[in-house]
Amino acid sequence: MNVYERRRIAVLAIVTTLVAIPFVAASGSSDPGADTTAGATTTMQSTTTSTPLDNAGAVGPLADDSSKPVNLDGPLAQQPNGTAPIAYPGPGEMNRVNGKASYVRFPDYNSAICYASTAPLGAEVTIVNLNNGRSLTCTNVFAVTLPSGADVVIHTPLYLQIANLVDAPLPVTVSW
Repeated sequence: MNVYERRRIAVLAIVTTLVAIPFVAASGSSDPGADTTAGATTTMQSTTTSTPLDNAGAVGPLADDSSKPVNLDGPLAQQPNGTAPIAYPGPGEMNRVNGKASYVRFPDYNSAICYASTAPLGAEVTIVNLNNGRSLTCTNVFAVTLPSGADVVIHTPLYLQIANLVDAPLPVTVSW
């Protein structure tokens, strides 16, 4: 046999062993474990049912009801009903997104304009710089293209109100 055949046989033997061990262990330990548990339960019941009064004069935990376990006196767990809790956004959070903002000089405009692709056109948009907390308000207008890596484009003079030009693209929160 060559080296590759020996390696194949060794890997096959290891995999077979790893798969076979859990089956052998599970099938061999099921019968003795059941007998041991039944014997321990009957022994425990016979010793704990005869608990006398404790130091405060109250009855022991199993003196009234011998079928009640000692360590499970708390409330029962809630049964699953097939539903999961759902977190709904609060008021005002429906029209808020996080994104990256960049700047562009819109031609022939000196007013406060910007373009956020997620906001409706013509809406008044509030943009908050997540790095320093500064904010601005602008009107959302349509821009043909967005710079690479940006979700929002702000007119250059407005962008300077919340950050330096070298900070672009800037992490922002856009709300309208």
